[in-house]
Order: sequence, then structure tokens, then C-alpha cells
Amino acid sequence: MKTICIIGAGQLGSRHLQALKNVSKVLRVYVVDPFEQSLKVAKERYDVIEKVDTNEVSYHTSLSEIDSNTTFDIAIVATTSNVRKAPTVELVKNFNVDVIVFEKLLFQHKEDYSEILTLLKEHNIKAYVNCCMRMMSFYNEIKSDFQNTKFNYTVSGSQYGLVTNLIHYIDHMSYLNNSTDYVGDSKFLDTEIIESKRKGFYELTGTYQVRFQNGTQGTFTCYPEGDSPAVIQIFNDKIHIISKETEGKVCISKSENNWNWEEIDFNIPYQSQLTTILVDEILKGEECSLPFYEESMKIHLPLLDSLLDFVNSVSEDKFNKYPFT
Repeated sequence: MKTICIIGAGQLGSRHLQALKNVSKVLRVYVVDPFEQSLKVAKERYDVIEKVDTNEVSYHTSLSEIDSNTTFDIAIVATTSNVRKAPTVELVKNFNVDVIVFEKLLFQHKEDYSEILTLLKEHNIKAYVNCCMRMMSFYNEIKSDFQNTKFNYTVSGSQYGLVTNLIHYIDHMSYLNNSTDYVGDSKFLDTEIIESKRKGFYELTGTYQVRFQNGTQGTFTCYPEGDSPAVIQIFNDKIHIISKETEGKVCISKSENNWNWEEIDFNIPYQSQLTTILVDEILKGEECSLPFYEESMKIHLPLLDSLLDFVNSVSEDKFNKYPFT
């Protein structure tokens, strides 16, 4: 029996838990969250999945409730960024863990990134970050069309959560480009700092730009009002892709086909579906598609540093941490 731990049973954590009911192997699952209500909701969401359940699932308000002799094949750390470091350190120092999957954005303090990397290396733990566009079939399969080329990547839409989604888009650019070497430009962002739906966190609107060393560029625009759906465009001199995720459609035009447009269906899988695939891959000893922790750290920090500099330049409040999740 394989053993899984989920730390953080909120919106994302509960979806990871749902996914475990469809994993091919029988699991022993520990769900940890300090809030009883979160554990209750997570259990309800798990129980609603219609499948004969062979897993053993238990719910805990603290890691200390779990036998320290337990070895976790996989731990999923799905807390918000402001509290993620402490349970990660407790987990690594008190249990044997083979693989950790972190939710993003990773941490709010810059020093936490290197400290956790050192801890992971000391304990020989393989770690990934859940930037999951790489796992989605179409976004994965187009890599051959863009690697070793200079391309443009644009996203535009209304109120889609610019900061929380930027890491996904930049990570996907990095994946297609085989590079983590980029700089971000925040000068076209709107100066109003918006309170996030999650209390204590903030969001931004406007336009953020990135440029990779080879000249590949990204432009990401989020309008503060309206209901324009987010549309992704990726293009170079040989191919142009328009991804309309809300419609489940992708339009593709290629030079080899005289730039005629082809429309195909493309449905975005839920996290409760992706985690099933992810856990199955890891438990089979396969390399999953997610970025390794160290790679993702290199993608996180240029983005977060530039956003922190921006909010401190336009806000009366000055932050000594990344106020995002």
C-alpha cells in the first residue's frame, strides 16, 4: 500500500484528495489541515466521487497526530503561500518523504526558496511544483513547434487573476523555450492594488511583459472590468495558435498549410483529474511533466521580485514579502 499526505485541505487540497480515489493503486491517505471545517468539506468532496473506495483515508489537524515512523511516497503541500514553509519544514524533518508536490505560488519570503531547496537536497527528496499546463496534452505536444525558435506568447482577458496565473504562463513559456533565463517588466501594470478573494493577499491588473534571453517575448494583459474571456496566443514564423479555453477550442494555422485555420476541441482537465495522472506516474517510477522545484524557483523569483518592486513603488504600504498566493 502506497502512502500519501495532503497538507492543506482547502480549495486545491480537496481537489487533490478527490483525485486520489481514482488512482490505480490502493492508498493510505493522511489529510492535514488545522481547520476542522476544511477537513469536513474535503471529506464531503472525497465521498461524493462515485467509485468503490479501497483507500484508507484519515483526517488530522496536525502532522504531530501521525506516527513519525510513517514514510510518505508522495506529499502534496497545498497550503497558501504565507504558511507553506512551516509545515514543509516539519514534514521533512519528522518523516521520510520520497516526493513532494508543491502548489504555487511557492512562498512569500525570498529566503524561503533557497532554504527549502537546501532542505530538500539534504534529505534527498525529489520535488515538483504544480505548474500544470505542462501536463495538459495539447500544451505539452506543441513543444516541438516552438523549441529552438523565437516566439511570442500573449494572454488577454478580464479579471482572470493576473498574478496567480502569470506563473503558469511564464512556466509554460519556459517549458517551450527550454530556458528559465528571463526578465520581467511591470511598468505597464495598473497602479491600483486589488485585494484578492483570499484575505490578506493582493492582485494586479494591466499588462506585464517578459523577455527571454533568446528574444522570446510574453505579454499578459488583464482588464480590471468586463467579462472578456482569457485568450492565449502563441506564435512564431511557422505556426500561430489561439487557445480559447472557455470554449474548449484551439485554432491552429501553419505555414506548411498555407496558413489555413484548423479548429480542434481542447478541454481543460480539472485538478481532480490531473492529480490522478500525476500520482499514478510518480508511483510507477515515471518522471512526471511538472517542473522540478529548483527549476520553478528560478521562474518564480524574477516574477515575484519585479512585482514586489512595483507594488512598493505605487502603494503607501511597503511590503517586505511577496503579498500574493
